[in-house]
Amino acid sequence: MGSTSPGARPAASFSNTALLMMASMSGMSSTLPGRVESACMGSLDPAAVRLLDENAEVRREAVEALDTSVPPGRYALRQALLTDEDAEVRASAARRLGEARDDRFVPALLEALGDPLPSVRDRAWRALARMGAQSLLPQASRALREEPVWWVRRAAIRAAASVAGSGALELLLEALEDPFWRVRNAAVQALGWLGDAEPLVRQRVGAMAEGSRKGAVRAAAVYLEGVWSGVASSPGAPGSSSQPGPELFPRGMEALDNEDPAVVTARLERMPSSDVPVSALVKWLGDPHEPLRTLARRLLRERRDAEALRLAMRWLDEPRVPHAADEVRALLERLDLDDVALASRILDEPPRPGAVGHAAWLAARRAHAGLLERVRPLVQHPEPAVRRAALSGLVHDPESRVVVLAALEDPDEAVRGTILSAWERRPVAQDALETYARALVAFAPRARSPRERRAVAEAAALLEDEAVLSQALEDVEPSVRAVALAALAARGVLSDAEVRAASEHEDPWIRAAVLNVESARVACDDDPDLSVRRAAMSLLMSRRHELRPHEVRSVALAGSRLPDPWIRARAAGLLRAEGEREELSALLRLSLDTSPMVRAAAASALEVCETLDERLAGLLHGPEREQAEDLRVSAYTWLLRQADGAAFERLCAALRDSTEPARVASHLEALTLVFPDEAFEAVPDLHRRRPTRPQRGTASPARVVPEPSPHTSQRPLGQTGLNLSPLVLSGAHGLPARSLAEAHEAGVNAFFWEPRYAELTRFLRSGRIRRDGLVVVAGTYHSGAEAIRRDVRAALRLLRTDRLDVFLLFWVRSRERLDAENFEALEALRAEGKVRAFGFSTHHRDIALEALRQHPWPVVMTRHSAAHPGAEAAFFPEALARGTGVLTFTATCYGRLLRPAPGEPPDLPLPSAVDCYRYSLSQPGVGACLTAPRNHRELRQNLEVLERPWMMPDVLAAMRTHGERVRASNQRFNALVRQAPGGTRDTLLALLDEDEPPSDAPTQRMRRERG
Repeated sequence: MGSTSPGARPAASFSNTALLMMASMSGMSSTLPGRVESACMGSLDPAAVRLLDENAEVRREAVEALDTSVPPGRYALRQALLTDEDAEVRASAARRLGEARDDRFVPALLEALGDPLPSVRDRAWRALARMGAQSLLPQASRALREEPVWWVRRAAIRAAASVAGSGALELLLEALEDPFWRVRNAAVQALGWLGDAEPLVRQRVGAMAEGSRKGAVRAAAVYLEGVWSGVASSPGAPGSSSQPGPELFPRGMEALDNEDPAVVTARLERMPSSDVPVSALVKWLGDPHEPLRTLARRLLRERRDAEALRLAMRWLDEPRVPHAADEVRALLERLDLDDVALASRILDEPPRPGAVGHAAWLAARRAHAGLLERVRPLVQHPEPAVRRAALSGLVHDPESRVVVLAALEDPDEAVRGTILSAWERRPVAQDALETYARALVAFAPRARSPRERRAVAEAAALLEDEAVLSQALEDVEPSVRAVALAALAARGVLSDAEVRAASEHEDPWIRAAVLNVESARVACDDDPDLSVRRAAMSLLMSRRHELRPHEVRSVALAGSRLPDPWIRARAAGLLRAEGEREELSALLRLSLDTSPMVRAAAASALEVCETLDERLAGLLHGPEREQAEDLRVSAYTWLLRQADGAAFERLCAALRDSTEPARVASHLEALTLVFPDEAFEAVPDLHRRRPTRPQRGTASPARVVPEPSPHTSQRPLGQTGLNLSPLVLSGAHGLPARSLAEAHEAGVNAFFWEPRYAELTRFLRSGRIRRDGLVVVAGTYHSGAEAIRRDVRAALRLLRTDRLDVFLLFWVRSRERLDAENFEALEALRAEGKVRAFGFSTHHRDIALEALRQHPWPVVMTRHSAAHPGAEAAFFPEALARGTGVLTFTATCYGRLLRPAPGEPPDLPLPSAVDCYRYSLSQPGVGACLTAPRNHRELRQNLEVLERPWMMPDVLAAMRTHGERVRASNQRFNALVRQAPGGTRDTLLALLDEDEPPSDAPTQRMRRERG
């Protein structure tokens, strides 16, 4: 796996054992003792070979093709999950392991919960839930507090609820305080299901709501009570609202408290930063709008205000708000302040984990004795999070080693994990390495988790402590046993029976651990796991000096015929062109290999042979003339490689040899093109056999780009002059190019694009579709003429085009965003030919309606569905009368229209996504509907809309009735869950208020923060 890709795993360090030569194996899973199934030995699933290909795209396809009905397929998935460089491969491996439902791989999936990419963590949670793994519960509790990505937290909550039921009740109640409404929604859904069956759940929810000061918890309880009782609670019911919190803006600064962050950003750019409250700048570090976060960070940096930085560091203690902690870290990295003074001030205050972590890291980096002396006592702090923060810096300080290693006795596993992380990075200094190892061996009786026991085994291997290693041989975790086996096998203290049992074990990690020169020769050719074969070949190459020449030749010849190109390339490195004839033949065959690395390895071995020409001539024309056509083709290629006079004479002789097979003769004729034209003037009989050279400058035939399907009825987009398919396909979920191409061939000519949609960007730039007739909808999240122009230029550059079809102001939330300045900026871009049509997108139809009456906006994209039909009464008729093109989105109401609404009969037929799209497209004036399928299956279903983009009249009434019920439920949900207190703003206020006296009024506390 030589290629890297987005989502690459950081390399890990491990002990020098035969087991760990294969790859990073952090987080290995348990297995049951047993022998390798003989039916699997000696055979390799072709997909397993492709799963180790250098090309990530090949590996992505291979992970889906693996046969998981047999153990080797599942072990190959485990290897991919824990070591592959590509996040998509790892995520797919997690999903497929979950589908296999093999409990032996639960530990590997638990390890994957620490993957650097959220897509992998999400799939690991789902897989663990599918497998019913009770061991996920402790991890779920930690994820609820520390997981930074909301949809991964949601997956953790759903997994815990599905596995533990009411046993996850406390976790679900805690999730009601999450700063992101979709996570709270997952908890509410789970509690709703549990409460239907268990009255105890209802009682516990009610008791918690009564004792909670959190408005989000009380509101959720009211909503759940309505669900359980079947009585719709009013959105304004008691508990659904909270007292208004302190204002972030003093009087006169209301202009910055706008609903639309693009407006806030534009206005903030135009005013002196000194006029903006520090608390507001700190709040914006957690805003979803990236330009606003970036601007807030820059203004905070320019202020050089220690108090502002102190407040900003509060975000380090709230990882659940996206981007905020990262913005603070970026701010601290570019700090133009006395950082030692700041760290000293941090340590003067009551300790907060995020700030302590920064101070500890800075103290270690500077080797500042005074600061380090103040950090070390925090390792004994009552709060585990503070202890972890202090250790995170102290592990980098050699003088603090005793304090750090003493923390192995800490009762909190996460605190001990900080020391394990330092061990896994492997201290550079030998004395530090041995000190860590001795501390870990002493810790062995108290090691609990697989990670801790594996670290102990690695330390024992380093210290050659056979007693601890012998204990590790009995561990239930194969990763721990493998480390011990490898260390003891290297010392030669395992019995023959122990080696034989390990060599026949089902788990490839166990088999690889006991490889030696003798067993590696067999494993390289026979083992059903490719990683073991590779480990065996690596071992043989590193210890080739222990083999007799004929043994090296035997290994190399066997490896040259194996299906794995990695092994074939290494086998080529063991072959000698000047050796036996079969070695030369193998190298010639490998030089024609389909794999570039195999060809390169074979070429290297052939090039160093000083007698190569003589040997090739003997092979081609000697007494034992080679008959295999492929070998003759390769031999002639190498024999004529110099293209000099001697080579020309050999070529002429070969061309006149009538005994050469047709394939070889054809290859020789092709090789004539390597030689200059003048050389053939003296041999007219051979000149006639030269292939015709292609004419220089002659263009290759133009590639035929398929036309879209003619059955699609395209629609006009208002009076813009653009015609587009009923569906506008979004690239939000990363549909691959083949899916996008299928949609286009089916009739989709409109695509919704943003710069982060990498797959759609590649597709639009690939030339696979005709640009004429295509409608690409792009846009900006900014406000202001210059910012809009900047985003148009960026879009043109990324799409490699000279004009955009439709350019929108995205996610408009206030009237100010649609002012004359922005309209005139877009109108000017249209006049310049940079955009063909422009407009805006919004959820607020009242804003859209007012905007149409103020300016002739050509295009509006707005929310519409059977559950949000308000646009049908006023907005659609107004847009139709004015010739405004209308695009709609959220046709399924985020999937709610696809589920039963409260009060509906359980046997009532439910609409499909296609029905939802047809409902919106049936409204007069609607040009097209946005669709964002998550996978190819959903795409193919949605494409049915193209055949008939309208709803039959007799179904419309039933759809409206269902939509009304969903809307009524949705209104309660929005008021009591989605829009309840507890979002990002409330999270910030809680962080700011934590260290204030409880008797102070909120407004007074905030005023003091503003100074």
